[in-house]
Amino acid sequence: MSRASGILSLLFVASALGGVIEDFEYLSVDDMCELLPQDTSFLHPNTCDSWVRCATNYSVLEQGGCAAGLYYNKELGRCILASSAVCPYAGGLIEKPKNLCANETDGAFIVDPSSSNCRGYILCRANNQIQANCPNELIFHPTSRSCVYQTQYTCPASQTNKSSPACRSLANNTRLADPIHCDQYYECVSEVLHSRSCPVQTAYDADLGYCVDVAEVSCYETAALPEPENTFCLDNSTGSARVGYFADDASCTHYYICGQPVAGKHDTEPKHLSCPMGQYFDFEKLSCRDRLNVRCQLDRCVGTNLTYVNVAGDCQSYGRCSGGVTISLGHCPTGYYFDERNQGCTQTNYHYIACSV
Repeated sequence: MSRASGILSLLFVASALGGVIEDFEYLSVDDMCELLPQDTSFLHPNTCDSWVRCATNYSVLEQGGCAAGLYYNKELGRCILASSAVCPYAGGLIEKPKNLCANETDGAFIVDPSSSNCRGYILCRANNQIQANCPNELIFHPTSRSCVYQTQYTCPASQTNKSSPACRSLANNTRLADPIHCDQYYECVSEVLHSRSCPVQTAYDADLGYCVDVAEVSCYETAALPEPENTFCLDNSTGSARVGYFADDASCTHYYICGQPVAGKHDTEPKHLSCPMGQYFDFEKLSCRDRLNVRCQLDRCVGTNLTYVNVAGDCQSYGRCSGGVTISLGHCPTGYYFDERNQGCTQTNYHYIACSV
C-alpha cells in the first residue's frame, strides 16, 4: 500500500516488541539482565527493598535486600532510609495487566493503553496480546485501528509522557536491548520508554550497553542485524556518488540504475534490473543486446540454458556449461572457430565481440 494512501497496513508496519520489553516486570531476573548492559543494578520489580545486580564477565548475577527500615534507591544504586525513598511499588504489588484480547477476534488490532506516545498498539492472536509499535512517523488511530500520519489523528495529552512499566524499576537513562532490531535500543528517561536508533553501520551491543561497529556487535539473542548498506552507487576511489546506468560487476545480464544523491548521500536503493534471456547489458550503449555482441569477462554460462558458449578473448575456445556455470574448457581444431549460435566448431570466423580480444 503506498504512502499516499495515508493509512498503512499494520501487518507491514508492525515493529513488534514481542511482549519482552513491556513484560519486563514479570520476567525472571536472568531474562531481565539479558536486556540490560552487564553490571547494571536495579530495583527488583514489585518490591521496595530488594535489588538485582547483573553479572559481568568476571562476576555472577547477584540479588540482595536492604536492611530493616531501608528502601532501595534505584538512582543512587543503594539502600536509603525508607522515609526518604520513593518506591514505585509502595502501594502494593502491581498486578499483571488484564488480557485485553480476551474478547477480541483473532487478528484484531487494539489500542495499547500503556503506550506513552500513541505509537503502541496490540495485535490479538489466539486471545494472546502481541505488543507492537507503529513506525516513528506514524501513530495508532483507535477508530480505524491502523497506523496513520500524525496529521490524521491527535494523540490525547493523557497518553503522552506516561510512565512505562519497563522503566519503573530502572534508573534514569538505563538502556534496554531491542528484542527485534539489533541496530535499535530503548532508553528510560524519567520513567518513559523511548526508542533509539544507532548510527549507520553500527548496532547496539546488549552486553556493553552502547552502539559499536556492526562487525564487533553482540546482539540480543532474538535481535536481527539490518541488511548491509548498498554501496554500489558510491565510487570507492573518489568517495563521491555515481549517477546513471552501470553494469553489474557480478553479472553480465544485470545492471543498476543509480539515482541522484539525497542530502549529499549516494543512492542506497538503486534499481537492479535484468536483460531478457540471451541478452547482456552493454555499458557503452546503455542497452540490452544479443550476448554475442557484448564483451563480458564474467562466466558466460551464467544466466543461459546453452550447453556450450564462446570464451571471452579466444574465438577458437568454448566453455561447457552445467548448472549455469562453466565446468570445463575445450578448443576447436586448428583453422576452426566456435559458433555459439550453432553449438559447434566451424571454419567461418564470425568475429563475435563476445570472444574477440
